[in-house]
Amino acid sequence: MKLTMRKALFIWITLVFVLSACQSSTSDYDPAADKASTQELKKMQTEDQGQTLTLNHTATSDTKQGGSSAERGYKIQTRLTDFQLLSASAGLAWGVTRNELRIYVTQDSGDTWDNVSPAQTVTFSEPPTYGKDIFFLNQNNGWVIRNASGVGETLILHTTDGGQNWNFATLNDEATVLGIYFIDSSNGWVMTSLDSSKDSADMQEKALYTTTDGGNTWKKIMQNTGVFVTEGSTAQAIPQLGKLVGMSFRDRNNGFVTLEQHGTPHLYITSNGGKTWKTGPDFDKNKKLPACHSFTTGKPQFFGDSKTAGWMNIGCVKDSQTSYNGYFTHDAGKTWNFAPFALQAQTGVNQSMGPTFLNDKIGWSVVNGIVYRTANQGKTWKALPINNTLQNTLNKYPELVKLQFFSADVGWLLVAKNEERRSLLMQTTDGGKTWHVL
Repeated sequence: MKLTMRKALFIWITLVFVLSACQSSTSDYDPAADKASTQELKKMQTEDQGQTLTLNHTATSDTKQGGSSAERGYKIQTRLTDFQLLSASAGLAWGVTRNELRIYVTQDSGDTWDNVSPAQTVTFSEPPTYGKDIFFLNQNNGWVIRNASGVGETLILHTTDGGQNWNFATLNDEATVLGIYFIDSSNGWVMTSLDSSKDSADMQEKALYTTTDGGNTWKKIMQNTGVFVTEGSTAQAIPQLGKLVGMSFRDRNNGFVTLEQHGTPHLYITSNGGKTWKTGPDFDKNKKLPACHSFTTGKPQFFGDSKTAGWMNIGCVKDSQTSYNGYFTHDAGKTWNFAPFALQAQTGVNQSMGPTFLNDKIGWSVVNGIVYRTANQGKTWKALPINNTLQNTLNKYPELVKLQFFSADVGWLLVAKNEERRSLLMQTTDGGKTWHVL
């Protein structure tokens, strides 16, 4: 009897202790602190392992009805080399792993991603660069170039359903695509080098192809060697002198190409869809520019649906630093006005990282780890408050790869540590004041 009472007393004391512990645990639980702890753990893991993405599984009846996070996705580590924002919440990011192109798309600001890569049988020796060998018009229509490079024909892959399915067309076996641009789902252009093995430091044989059926078929409309030159004036073709920097079109007729010729930028303009070209303004003779050892430049970019306002970057290179300025147009590219930027020069590994503009007034730049914003076309720049997350990330990933804003609030920044083949994609939702890793 005493043994039984002792057992009962022991069980009763044990239950009281367990219940007290549970009540204490429940009353002390802080959801915000737990979330912060989880985010900090995720941040530490991300910094150690590089980019972490949560991929969606193939949709099933369970996931469509709202399954748990474990059911909806799984995490991977990957190296991203480029990205493109498609809306305030949607964007693409990609890289190449073991010669396989991995393209990921998010619709929820990076919380989850879908793998929309082409078939693994289509191998890539180098990751594509936006505007050079990858271009997405919107979330459904996109094109990817797989240059020959000893692995077969030059392929132009095309999707109309956001990467769920890919079709492909071929170009000349010797053609290496230098640039791609589409104005809608049907009409686009690719610039190629006819034989890159013959290209010298400043010479580049060039040809221009156009499509009116979304990339299923391509027609050559310009070539700066051979029959195309002998049929017309050589001045009507884009010259061999100069390396292609970028290409863009406002509509089916009006397009722009920037070349670097002996270290100086030159603009060429077409008004008949790319068949013939004429020289634009002579940027390097601008007396407002200081004496420069060489220049860097970008392709003309136009804002909004009307595409009458646009801009292009001009970098003045002196020794180990580059000072950036801009040229802006308000008449669809007929005239370009020089805009000096009151901005500190870029140095070191980020010397080639110029500002980015949302429209003809608002722009951003990251210099020495500090985000600067302008609201008056670069006349003045305001240093935004130092953000610890951005500073800590840049200490580990010091190389700026790309900065893009979709709106006055939402922007993405890709940073890298190339010697370790790692990168991180970051996002701001308050115009660059604060940042977090996607």
